[in-house]
Amino acid sequence: MADAFARDGVDTEADQRGPNGEVDVAFNYDGTWWLLEAKWYAQPIDVAPLRHLRDMLDQRRPGTMGILASLSGFDDSARRRSESARDVVLLDRPHLEALISGVVSGPELISGVNRALSVLGHPEIPLAFLLRPRRAEPQSSLALGVPDGFTAASVAAQDGVEADVIAHGQSLSGIAVGGGHLLITSPDGVMTVPGRPGRSGTKLRPRLELTGATGSPLHCGNGELLVVRGGGVLRSRADELTVTAGGFTRAPLLFQGPDAAAWLLDLGTDEDDWTGNQAANLVQVGRELGDEQRWPAGLPAGNCRAACWLHDRVFFVLGSGHSAVVDLDTGSSRWIRTPLGQPGGLIRLDERRVLLVGRGDVAVQVTILDTATEHAVPPVAVHLTGHVAGAARLGDDLYVLAGAPVDATIRPVVARLDLQSLIRRLQAGAG
Repeated sequence: MADAFARDGVDTEADQRGPNGEVDVAFNYDGTWWLLEAKWYAQPIDVAPLRHLRDMLDQRRPGTMGILASLSGFDDSARRRSESARDVVLLDRPHLEALISGVVSGPELISGVNRALSVLGHPEIPLAFLLRPRRAEPQSSLALGVPDGFTAASVAAQDGVEADVIAHGQSLSGIAVGGGHLLITSPDGVMTVPGRPGRSGTKLRPRLELTGATGSPLHCGNGELLVVRGGGVLRSRADELTVTAGGFTRAPLLFQGPDAAAWLLDLGTDEDDWTGNQAANLVQVGRELGDEQRWPAGLPAGNCRAACWLHDRVFFVLGSGHSAVVDLDTGSSRWIRTPLGQPGGLIRLDERRVLLVGRGDVAVQVTILDTATEHAVPPVAVHLTGHVAGAARLGDDLYVLAGAPVDATIRPVVARLDLQSLIRRLQAGAG
């Protein structure tokens, strides 16, 4: 705990002895000193550790705050006593794992629980509530339809394919599919977007209200949702958030592996290696923090853009310049030249073919790569531009998160293309 706060720049010290025993962790944040007592019991802790912490606070300067942290949670007696204390907050396992894994920073966690106690009067607040946006309209960063001022002609891609723009927004960072809808990552969390608004209705719905989410989420078959935040991965089910993987120095990339299992591409490197030349890792995500298994991804971390499962235990890792086919059973990897200059979207078509989406000199480009023969068809331009933040397949449609030129700026948009028509166009160009 002390290392986690110190990692985030908080003035922290551990194991300091005072007049009423040893303090596990003490730290100063925003002018207030906090004393933290950490417990790891087999059962939820009762009121006794809380009384001990309150005795410590009574012997410190007025204004000193206390934190009682318990990996096993709290029983009703501890909760009732904390309601009347007003200078102690309770942190349970999800809070602690979020801090240690890097999902939340130390200052962010302390500011959140301090607000909950000072403004709302709650000494214990669920992690999901703590990380929700405070704004009244979570869908304000995303809107259905075409942004004002955009036309396909503004891209001017020669022989380009026109895409149907269905939504636009600000700081959109990821796209996925779940429950028959699109899932778009925005500054307010993950939004549910109907793939065909004319058929499914025109209302956006928040799937997960969460600040700080980044990259493409992953929808699990049991209705759970995985999402990247900070240096870790959160699992959302009902109104509960738990940490399922973490400790990454860079935001990982989620994707679906064999048997619909959750996997990720770990792009983390040592703090001393800012160049990204260390190897990335393919990681199978477990149910709880620390359960993950990892294998080399065959590419330097700084080159990786996405990954997908091909067949058996063979994966394709999309990279800038070169990509890799990785066989986990044999431990072998084979490099393939990436046919697009700035790739960002990856769709598995079958056991050997993948569809790639990337940014060209003028417009977004799409191609098909045969990972067995290493042959790619000539790319087709799409009347979109800007950075490609991802791609997703929903039925017979391909959805791309890219950009549209509007008033001399590039606005993030979600656009739909007919996948089968696009494949026929690509195959005709190859012939």
